[in-house]
Amino acid sequence: MPAHITIRDGSPYWWASTDIWVVPGADPNGAPGTPVAGQPAYLWAHAVNSGNTVANGTRIDFYWADPSAQVVVGTANPIGSAFVDLDLDPAGQDVLCLVPWVPVIVNGGHECLLAVAHSPGDSNPIPDPLPNGYVFDPPAHDQIAQRNITVLMASMLAAAMVISVRALPRQDKEAFISVEYGGELDQRQMALLGLDKLDLRPAPQRSVQVELSLEPVCGGKHRHGPDRGDSAGTGGGEAGRQGGQEQVLAVSMSKTYAAGSEVGGDETLEQEPGVVEDDMGAAGGAARPGGAAAGSGAVHSGEPEGADYGRHGGRGLRVNLRRGMAAAVYAAFSADGLRPGQYQLVHIIERSQGKVVGGVSYVVARPNPGQGEKK
Repeated sequence: MPAHITIRDGSPYWWASTDIWVVPGADPNGAPGTPVAGQPAYLWAHAVNSGNTVANGTRIDFYWADPSAQVVVGTANPIGSAFVDLDLDPAGQDVLCLVPWVPVIVNGGHECLLAVAHSPGDSNPIPDPLPNGYVFDPPAHDQIAQRNITVLMASMLAAAMVISVRALPRQDKEAFISVEYGGELDQRQMALLGLDKLDLRPAPQRSVQVELSLEPVCGGKHRHGPDRGDSAGTGGGEAGRQGGQEQVLAVSMSKTYAAGSEVGGDETLEQEPGVVEDDMGAAGGAARPGGAAAGSGAVHSGEPEGADYGRHGGRGLRVNLRRGMAAAVYAAFSADGLRPGQYQLVHIIERSQGKVVGGVSYVVARPNPGQGEKK
């Protein structure tokens, strides 16, 4: 077969590729880590030629995007390109983008990264250039990988994370946003995130809570009370008292674990997320009007999903968008139960039309005293 270029996806969450990484600072050969908003960083990708012909002149394009589960051409921002001659070495090559990237202040520099390989002799090429509106779909293309995993320190959770949900230019979208908890980082992922020197271990039970909303919310200590999961979708709170004009859009994810049970395992890591569940869970009622985006033309409705969403999702947030429009989903984190020396993985996942279309993963960490905390 001719050349075939692969930039590997993450596993089991394909948006957490370890074939893309960031080196913060002015030295591209420095240690990988978390970028800092407003300060330069360099991007690397690892590419393999699994064909039987040398792939000379392979171009790898690097992009960043505001955190989004599903990213399309036109919403991602080009950073630069790198060229490499890929021989038949199965170990592949590390490729540096010589153009430095300066993360923006949105979400404190926690942006989504993509790497896309184009080779003139590829056995299954993707369009070059990629047309506007083209979906970056890493599971469907070996040449595309996405890195959408970031570190949140437990002491710095006051600001909610903002995640964009977008409809494609030519079709309306009904999306279901849910949260999964748990899992364990391997050594390479720990190193790429700059956590390998912090002596962290995964929390043995649910220690982090996330609240999703279409309205701005705050996170931080004591953000979620002990009964929050039971009342989130019941219409309580200030919004629910405003004569029915505003709907309560915030939903506390309430997936539970038996006392002392391990987080993850076949609960979240047995297979790719969402491969067996219907994207909307149990049948819901009519769409509710209102919400932060009511009247804007962008969102038909943003309603909390109260029914169980199978073993992966718990409760979630349903968002309806007209074609070409976007909405912001706010994720407020609290980590009251996370002990020093522990971390917990949190995955915010978007499903649409019966499949997972993308996600954003967060490592919520609380280092031991004296080890310091990085943003």
